[in-house]
Amino acid sequence: MEKISESFISKITMLQKRFESFLENDFDNKVEEKERDQTPFESSRDVSLVRGISQGLPEDHIDRAIIVFSRLAMLFDGGVLLENNDGLWKAQAYFHKGVSHLIKTNTKPTLKLPEMNLMAVLKTDSKAMLARLQLLQLDPNQRAECLLIKVSPDFAFILFSEMADLWLKEHIENVRRALINGFAD
Repeated sequence: MEKISESFISKITMLQKRFESFLENDFDNKVEEKERDQTPFESSRDVSLVRGISQGLPEDHIDRAIIVFSRLAMLFDGGVLLENNDGLWKAQAYFHKGVSHLIKTNTKPTLKLPEMNLMAVLKTDSKAMLARLQLLQLDPNQRAECLLIKVSPDFAFILFSEMADLWLKEHIENVRRALINGFAD
């Protein structure tokens, strides 16, 4: 009888711990989201962090593009991952304030990109670009520079930065060099 009650108490204790863990995780996520929304985000210009985007990448070019894109989230205010689909570039994911998100809609926004060399950096109007992508929330203050980089025949990144032009030129050149190292085969 004692073993049964010990077993019963043990199971109840385990169940209680699971409930507590679930409640703590649920509460922590809400608190974390609230804190993230209230904390001002500042993109990093740290050269060692920039160099790190091209280190330890997988051989598969799809995985490589996804990992590099997620690493760029700390270096820019916002970004969009585009995938080539027979000449139409579909937005697959985006990041904002350091947090990445998949675009889950069935009708993903598409763009027709201009002819460009790999790793070339093009500037364009961020408001028009974000409107076409239906992602205006990435630049609510409408102050960001919009940069387009085609990293492979299949993937391109649209990056948004509110850095002053003086720092942005050097930063984007460092990022471009790191991307060249990361995608060189």
